[in-house]
Amino acid sequence: MNRRDFILNGLKLGGLLLAGGSISTLANLINPDKVKAADYTLYASDLPIVENYFNFTSLSERRLTNQIIIHHSATTGDDVSAADIHRMHLQNGWSGIGYHMFIRKSGLIETGRPLADIGAHTYQHNNNSIGICLAGNFNNEMPTDMQMASASKLIGLLCQMYSLSPNEGTIFGHRDFNATACPGENLYADLYYLRQTASNFI
Repeated sequence: MNRRDFILNGLKLGGLLLAGGSISTLANLINPDKVKAADYTLYASDLPIVENYFNFTSLSERRLTNQIIIHHSATTGDDVSAADIHRMHLQNGWSGIGYHMFIRKSGLIETGRPLADIGAHTYQHNNNSIGICLAGNFNNEMPTDMQMASASKLIGLLCQMYSLSPNEGTIFGHRDFNATACPGENLYADLYYLRQTASNFI
C-alpha cells in the first residue's frame, strides 16, 4: 500500500464514522512497515484513528514519556480538525500542530505531531509528555459522549504502551501546569472519569 492509498483509506474510515457506519479495525487498512512498532498498539486496536502526514519545520525525539496532558481546542461552534489546528499553529510561527492526538466531536481521532516526538502543548512539560486535544470549548459546552469514549480508550492504550498507570500522577489537564483555563471547566471536571475508564483498556 502506498502513501496515497493509506491516506485515502483513512479518509474513507473517517467518512464512514461521520456517516454513522461501523468502525473497521484500522489494522486492516495500514501497512505495518510504515508504522513504528510502539505506535502499532494504537493502530491494531479498534480505535477510530486517521493518520495525518503533516509537514513540520523541525522536530526532536522525546526520550521520556511519563505524563499525558489533556487540552481543548477552545473553539466554539463548528467542529474543527487536526488540519485546522496545524494551520493555526504554523501561522503562529510554530513547527506545526503541537498536540500528538486530536479528538473530533464525532469521536474520530486524528494524529497530529508524531507520537515519538516532543510536542508543543504545555510550557516546560513538553519533553516528557503526550498532548491530547479535544475539539470544543469546554468552558461553555460539554465534550460529546463519543469524544469521552475515544479519549478513555486512547489514554488507556497510551498508558499500556508507555507502562503508565492512569492516575493523578500521570493524567493531567493543561491548567495543572500553566496559567490557563484549558481544558475548560467541564472537561477538567471529567478527568477523574477519564482516569478511571482508561484503566479498563490496559
